[in-house]
Amino acid sequence: MDAEAYADMLPWLVFIVVDRKLGLGVAWAAGGALGCDAGLVAWSYFRGRYALLPRVALGIFAVNLILAIVFPAWNHQVSLPRALVVATLGVLAFGSLRFTPLSEGYTVPLVAPGIRDDPRFRRVNVEMTLAWGVGALAVALASGTTALLAGHVAFTLLDWVAPLVLATITILWVARRWELFRLSVDSLPIGNHAGEPGVPSHLPTRIAMGSHVSQPLFQRAVPPLKLAEPAEDLEPGVDDAPGAVIRQLPVRHRDAGAAGFD
Repeated sequence: MDAEAYADMLPWLVFIVVDRKLGLGVAWAAGGALGCDAGLVAWSYFRGRYALLPRVALGIFAVNLILAIVFPAWNHQVSLPRALVVATLGVLAFGSLRFTPLSEGYTVPLVAPGIRDDPRFRRVNVEMTLAWGVGALAVALASGTTALLAGHVAFTLLDWVAPLVLATITILWVARRWELFRLSVDSLPIGNHAGEPGVPSHLPTRIAMGSHVSQPLFQRAVPPLKLAEPAEDLEPGVDDAPGAVIRQLPVRHRDAGAAGFD
């Protein structure tokens, strides 16, 4: 996924790191996360992109800041505010599956227009969004458990070690899943994967990435056009080529195929 996806999650990280029982409490944590999030929203406007996470985070951290100011008891909490804040991230991920998977806002700019209607693109976004939702709820559960278990050992293991491990596993899994999707698209032309329909006839065919660039083929009558080279003769992984399907790392193995996407 794009680095902007991880950047938009920074306010949650700021809240978790700043929130302390002694010294800095929920008010400081929510204020710091709110300031970080406001910067991300301003940056998204400057870039001209619609970023859902920073906009939702504005409300989440503003509510926490108000609660911490109005209720001093809430300001001195640690585990419960962390669990609730992270849980909202998981709920947001699961809720987005009813409409548009949360990850699509970050993966659409990485692919060619013809790939966006490919069923594999929809599937990989659903799986990555599910992974973020499950990971966020698992972290929230681990943090919330420390509200019931006393002791520094339980707090360290469940409120720090477990969330770090769970977040790392989620990030690695999502990165691997996106890499498999990228290899699948670069190995098989659009519409040639078994069991899934091809792209609509009004969309252009895949463009060759060799020494020349073929013209897109349309359904309606046009002058004779030269078709693209066969997919097996392509040289995938050249990010700057006009026909590059995905703006990502180079393909390491031509035979990687559609591993995991059959």
